[in-house]
Amino acid sequence: HCQIHHIRHWAHHGETEPDNLGLLCTYHHGLVHHSGWEIVMHDHLPWFIPPKWLDPTRTPRHNRPWTLV
Repeated sequence: HCQIHHIRHWAHHGETEPDNLGLLCTYHHGLVHHSGWEIVMHDHLPWFIPPKWLDPTRTPRHNRPWTLV
């Protein structure tokens, strides 16, 4: 089951609209909230930025297996 994550939290005036929402499983939703991962939207698609302890360059990642970039 997926959970809806507000990229900009609703308590900080984050809108409940598609460009501010991401679907995450329970495990990954917890990682975003508790281990330093961030999500940004680019061209209406989520990009995941790892915490510095995991990737010092904080290179954004995505889950689009149909592309090579």
